[in-house]
Amino acid sequence: VDAFCDEPSDTRVDVSPDTLTSAVGGTDHTNHAAYFSLNVICTDFEPYHGDLVEVEFSIQPGTQNRKAISVKPLAHKHVNEVCITSIHGRHGVVDNAIFFTLDSLKLPPGYVPQLHDLVNVVIVESAQSCYTWRAVSMTPVQMSQ
Repeated sequence: VDAFCDEPSDTRVDVSPDTLTSAVGGTDHTNHAAYFSLNVICTDFEPYHGDLVEVEFSIQPGTQNRKAISVKPLAHKHVNEVCITSIHGRHGVVDNAIFFTLDSLKLPPGYVPQLHDLVNVVIVESAQSCYTWRAVSMTPVQMSQ
């Protein structure tokens, strides 16, 4: 599905919750075989395998063609003053409940997460093995005060 911004006035818009199953080049795939260009992603959100996303589609009347207008996390929240409880290579866990990977985590310049750091995180709903949340950004508490 290609993204577009200028929609004909008779175009119908549908919103569909889904799970991101893979990312290939500049295109992502969801469980229901929807393909969308990364340029329709909401600002500052980079989807990762397993993320639960809401895709807004435009459907032209009389056709089965749908085009993705936007993709955003299905749910997100801010969690303050939680501890990094595990780190294994480029992956880790915050508060024994929130997965993170350095491959998709936004960090302040120069900060490298360390075991037992107290951090504030923004998380999105995601199916990551034993975890249902994934951190998308992390700031150590002492830097955010």
